[in-house]
Amino acid sequence: EALMDCVQIDHTLADVILRSDDEHRTVLGRPWVTLAIDVRSRMVVGVHVSFDAPSATAVALCVLNMLLPKEAFLAWLRIDAPWPAYGCPGLIYVDNGKDFHSKALIRGCQAIGTDLQYRPVGSPHYGGIIERLIGTMMGKCRLLPGTTHRNVQARGDYESEAKAVMTLSEFRHS
Repeated sequence: EALMDCVQIDHTLADVILRSDDEHRTVLGRPWVTLAIDVRSRMVVGVHVSFDAPSATAVALCVLNMLLPKEAFLAWLRIDAPWPAYGCPGLIYVDNGKDFHSKALIRGCQAIGTDLQYRPVGSPHYGGIIERLIGTMMGKCRLLPGTTHRNVQARGDYESEAKAVMTLSEFRHS
């Protein structure tokens, strides 16, 4: 009914290959993106991007980003834009990944008065809002140099590693 009543969180492996930002420009691989979206407004309220696989730490960092005002985060990214989405949600709705079943997340949610609810197993449509956001974000990744495309057939002759030019910080900024 209201903003921040329900937030959905999930992770995805980004469809783009990134390089190191040193002089060697080494291929590092694909980053993981953890996103949180407010169900009512459809506004992204939390994000975490790293090369680390989904974990309780990634979830915690995404939740922390969700809870805090975004001015410092945007300044760190060198983005001059408003992002007025933050606060404590009434409910966090997630899939059944083990990272969402961590004692730390369960206790953290209890500590801030947030309910934690799991989607029924084998029912991704119950998380349709976050899944749609992830699909939209991956569609945008497929426009970047170094894209892995949706699958091997869609990639065809495109050499993702050879075309990769972005760093993790550049990807976060885009």
